[in-house]
Amino acid sequence: MQPDPISAKKDLSRFLQKQPNIFLAKILPLSIYRRYLSMIGLYYYGINSDERRIVFRSLKYVLGEKIGKIKFQSILFRTYFGIFEHYFEKMINAHKSLHEMMNYLKSRISFSGRDSLNQIASMNRGCIFVTGHFGAVEYIPLYLAAKHYRPSMILRFKTKELKTALVDKSKSVDLELIDADSPNVLFKALNAIKKGRILITMCDEVNSWRPCSKENAHLFGRRIPKDRTLDLLYKRSKAPMCFGIVQRKKNGYDLSVHPLADGEEDCSVCEASWNLLEQYVYRNPDQWYQWPSFFPEFIKYRSNQECYDY
Repeated sequence: MQPDPISAKKDLSRFLQKQPNIFLAKILPLSIYRRYLSMIGLYYYGINSDERRIVFRSLKYVLGEKIGKIKFQSILFRTYFGIFEHYFEKMINAHKSLHEMMNYLKSRISFSGRDSLNQIASMNRGCIFVTGHFGAVEYIPLYLAAKHYRPSMILRFKTKELKTALVDKSKSVDLELIDADSPNVLFKALNAIKKGRILITMCDEVNSWRPCSKENAHLFGRRIPKDRTLDLLYKRSKAPMCFGIVQRKKNGYDLSVHPLADGEEDCSVCEASWNLLEQYVYRNPDQWYQWPSFFPEFIKYRSNQECYDY
């Protein structure tokens, strides 16, 4: 018997970014495309019980002791649709026309953190904009570019098609994309800041954390070896840092920005970023889409006491 070509992949991201789905992203109305991705996403999880189990265990690990069974099941159900919503946002952001996306973002996103970001940007030193895999994070770079903030973003591309589409789109606006898997990423990031740009980076990619055996931090009630990556970037750049999140609201999205450090004060921006992200995850767990990988990666990280030299 030949293996199932879908279940053999064991990767929701690549499954949802197949060529037919890219084509449909370009031509279907948004409401129909959203329903379509949810439908095939449910099919994917229906035939991949091991991946359903990881989502369940991740949520249970973080929320299980804090809520009852009925509420947990409700959150679990909404979490699946939050994951599908993320891929809907990713696909239309990459494959709808630039004109269509610009109009969509301007009409759908409110910017409650504008004053905070303007104050940081007014220093003319560049800044570090920390975010997480939460809410409509895919919209942040293009939205900031539309608002003339000159963003650069460190990101990974799961498929060549996604990379090609985003790079082509970024050329039409003042948006710089830095491939996290390319050489000299730290140099490129620091260079973007020196040019006065807003460097957008993630704080919750567990498999990219670099543990330090001499310092600890806390996340979701567990003590873990401290990740020094953001602190290193902050100390080397001496740039102001903020934390930003695009939350999904009932009738759109809202971009919130929280100042973290001014570039001169001595503090752990890493811990400050995690603390803020943790609060957002507890309030709206269905909007965080790290659940499909969080439990195994976090357990592995907690057991790693190796100290990396910087």
